[in-house]
Amino acid sequence: MIGLSSGSWAQVIANNPTVATLTIVELNPGYLELIAGSPDVASMLSNPKVTVVIDDGPRWLHLNPQRKFDAIVSNTTWYYRAHTTNLLSSDFLAIIKDHLKAGGIFFYNTTDSARVQRTGCLMFAYGARFSNHMLLSTAPLSWDFVRWRAVLESYRIDGHSVLDLTRGEDQTVLNWLMALKGDLAASADPDRERQIEPCSEILIRTSGMKQVTDDNMGSEWRYIFGLE
Repeated sequence: MIGLSSGSWAQVIANNPTVATLTIVELNPGYLELIAGSPDVASMLSNPKVTVVIDDGPRWLHLNPQRKFDAIVSNTTWYYRAHTTNLLSSDFLAIIKDHLKAGGIFFYNTTDSARVQRTGCLMFAYGARFSNHMLLSTAPLSWDFVRWRAVLESYRIDGHSVLDLTRGEDQTVLNWLMALKGDLAASADPDRERQIEPCSEILIRTSGMKQVTDDNMGSEWRYIFGLE
């Protein structure tokens, strides 16, 4: 995981029953004190699956070329904030690609930037937008909704089930997530706002947009002037 921040993503991922280990790289050590005082996420710090490294994400990856991962995740901040390009550029995606195992995936927040989504699709052979995130891989993606449902139903954090399927609200959410499988069908309505959009369609939708690179500062300047 690139970036710890408030620890909410780390708490969820560390408690995924299929996750064996989670290495988190965070630049700001102050978040550890913040998390320790927040009951919803404090237990993440003592979770035996979790290792927190205080360092800059790209730098740590450069210094640890031998480390390879099944998945790398990043809840990246708004695409127009200062220095965000460092985590959204094609240059950074190339580093990420070098640290993925065969079939590994990169899952990160694009905060709805079309250029960021296009950049991801240009850098990886396989990928899709999931909500406002990108899911990228060098191997074909496997959308296993049966497995996903089983994981969600068994999710527990601090000894409590995340979903209570005796509650109508929880059952509705689970049913809605499982219905997203329809977005993968070739017959899916192209005019309906879908939560899953393959890279083949993203590249068409973003045709003419330049990819984000370390040299063009992504959208950090363009957004301020109304160009993005």
